[in-house]
Amino acid sequence: MKRIFSIFVPLALFALIMGCASAPVVKPVDLNPKLTSGQYVQKTDAFEVIFDSTLSMNDPNKKGTKLDQQKALVNLFNDTIPNLKLNEAIRTFGRFSIFGDPTTKLLYGPASYSKTALPNAINPITRGEGFSPLDVALDGAKDDLKAQSGQLAVIAFSDGEDMEKYDPVGAAKRLKDAYGDRICVYTVHLGSSPVGAKVMQQVADTCGCGFAVEGESISSPQAMADFVEKIFLAPAPVVKEEPKPVVEEAKPVVEEAKVEPKVEPKGEEPVFITLNIMFATGKADIQPKYKAEIKKVADYMKKHPEATAVIEGHTDNVASRAQNMKLSEARANSVKNYLVKNFKIDASRLEAVGYGPDKPIASNATKEGRQKNRRVTAVFSNVKQ
Repeated sequence: MKRIFSIFVPLALFALIMGCASAPVVKPVDLNPKLTSGQYVQKTDAFEVIFDSTLSMNDPNKKGTKLDQQKALVNLFNDTIPNLKLNEAIRTFGRFSIFGDPTTKLLYGPASYSKTALPNAINPITRGEGFSPLDVALDGAKDDLKAQSGQLAVIAFSDGEDMEKYDPVGAAKRLKDAYGDRICVYTVHLGSSPVGAKVMQQVADTCGCGFAVEGESISSPQAMADFVEKIFLAPAPVVKEEPKPVVEEAKPVVEEAKVEPKVEPKGEEPVFITLNIMFATGKADIQPKYKAEIKKVADYMKKHPEATAVIEGHTDNVASRAQNMKLSEARANSVKNYLVKNFKIDASRLEAVGYGPDKPIASNATKEGRQKNRRVTAVFSNVKQ
């Protein structure tokens, strides 16, 4: 018996060592070159991670449990964040005492971002307990971020289950009401529950900025890098170079009969009009108070009946490019339809085009710059001077 035991122990230790040695090492994608090259700039100043510590996270998943998957994703997320000046907070939700009600707990921050803070905060969580008060955690995040300035992001990891008696969508709305365009909410759905996926999608959609993803879809280093990039980085604004003056070689002077040039009167009208119209986030409806702004375009076109106009819609770079292209076109069409309906401008003289975030006139790295980029412009042609 002792001989069998003495053989078994070394074999078991060998198997354990070999198993650990064969575990794949996940190397995150380095996003820092995109910053140092000037290709991208920082767009988020503070963020909060919400971690699901509830009972359903103990359910088995493809690799271990949903809790294991969540930890792996959060650690890869943390490792992929580039060198930025950030503030962070980490919050969890579940049940933290045997007879306690489901609640939430702040694990770290708000404080300066540290690469060790996230793993140190979540690694002690080895088992989930209780139901899923994601709404309480989102309300907690609203309070955590009060002292933070600039652009904010909340990244919520959860399976979205056992939330029937809670109101996470209402809590997301309260976040949006508190911070407006300053905040984006991103959700990561874990597991395979369609009901849970729908809840997480609704939470992300409520804030109008941010999006929902499936945990499996960001499990590779490159997919996680794309996710992190969209949260923290934005393309650097395009700086147009001034054309260099052309220096012509001196030509010999030739005496010619002087002829008085015919001076054509120069038109004083603009070739474009930028409209001062404010749209609600994610909306294209025009409020009646902006009728006077649109009247400027109508007056110009009535004064120049031969003129045609392209109504251009533009947005900032918050949210995806596809969403912004659709939104900018909708806003341009709203102005076009307003001109046709309210000022009787012939629709054949108008064209609506959406350029989304592709033609910024200011930096999207600041709130003021993003406001300038959210604009509608009327560009005229065929104008007789």
